[in-house]
Amino acid sequence: MKYYFLAFCFYSLFLQTEINFIDRIAIIVDDGIIMESELNEALENTITNFEESGERLPPREIIFSRVIEKLIMDEILLQKAKKFGVRISDQELNESLSRFAEQDGLSLQDFRKKIESEGKQFKNFREAVKTELILRRVQGGLVRPKIIISDQELMNYINSTEGQSLIAIEYKINQILIKDDNNEENVNKAKNIIEEMNNGLSFFEASKKYSALFESENNGNLGWRTRSEIPSLFVEHLNKMEKKDIHGPIKSGAGTHIIQLEDIRGETIQTESQTLVQHVLIEESEIRSEKQAEDLINKLYERLSNGEELDILARVYSDDPGSKLDGGKLDWAPKGKYDKKFEEVMSKTGKNEFSKPFKSAFGWHILKVLDRREKNISDDLLKDKAYGILFQRKYREQLENTLEEIRSEAFVDIKISS
Repeated sequence: MKYYFLAFCFYSLFLQTEINFIDRIAIIVDDGIIMESELNEALENTITNFEESGERLPPREIIFSRVIEKLIMDEILLQKAKKFGVRISDQELNESLSRFAEQDGLSLQDFRKKIESEGKQFKNFREAVKTELILRRVQGGLVRPKIIISDQELMNYINSTEGQSLIAIEYKINQILIKDDNNEENVNKAKNIIEEMNNGLSFFEASKKYSALFESENNGNLGWRTRSEIPSLFVEHLNKMEKKDIHGPIKSGAGTHIIQLEDIRGETIQTESQTLVQHVLIEESEIRSEKQAEDLINKLYERLSNGEELDILARVYSDDPGSKLDGGKLDWAPKGKYDKKFEEVMSKTGKNEFSKPFKSAFGWHILKVLDRREKNISDDLLKDKAYGILFQRKYREQLENTLEEIRSEAFVDIKISS
């Protein structure tokens, strides 16, 4: 037994010596190591990628330096991932792999076959993707908290020439110009014209009747223009306007203007259907059985049918703390915000009508539809896109600075020179 143990020890020592001879430590990074075999594999993959892309191969010493720095940075980030407890679930990994497959128009199974037909192991590809996801998550965790974009910075970008060209929103604006010597009289006249249009007079007829620009080129209308092409006098008012809105009076050196936002177009232009409702909610509880809750909602419906006001009943009886004090009124809401049954009843109830009592996942309701509208949510989408552009720009800058910072703080010992 003793001989067998000694033989095993010598064999282990020989095996370790053999491994050390074949595969040396190339780089020490804090608490981790990078083996020479890993470095060689990374070098081979980098050279192969250059050759397959047809790009000119840089000098070997430059490739060597770049690969070493990439391995060092990845090791630093992977150590931080372990410290922070970063994990990638199988579901998340499979979704990423499926996206790779979709880029080639393949199913995940066919994509796996393609990888293996190229002489590569799918298992290794899967692990490489997982590592890349971990690295990105760590980078995001380090960089995102350092990025600050103020509201003013956002608006400055949106209003800039670059912002407008990237976002590419166009506005179709019509105008009426009242041109008299008496400015105060112009303002009053403009208010009267707006009142006429509110009472049914079309903008075209009002322009024909009152505008000093009618019968000039395009009747004085601006036509389709980006924000940077619109007179600054109108831009500040444009921010408050919805499609088909009329705004004025606006005074300038030329006279007094009334403008109409006839239309708006662009990739960030979008509207959504919204509903404004009022309701009363009766919940089941330890002191109120399902039957008692149903009886109470039916009694409230009877009182509403006899002319009582829903807002008064909601203040007294509703179990919804968020709307109770406001007479049961909820905020304007798009489709999909409320409980499925609530939305179903809401969609079938006419404007200014009550629903019959119904039960949702929260309890018994009666609702009243106060109004419906098509809300222009373009400003929100516009801000989201502008924010995304600024964020990505700052992210790249901050990522570079952050990586340099953590690289300088790490202990690195490069034990191989070529």
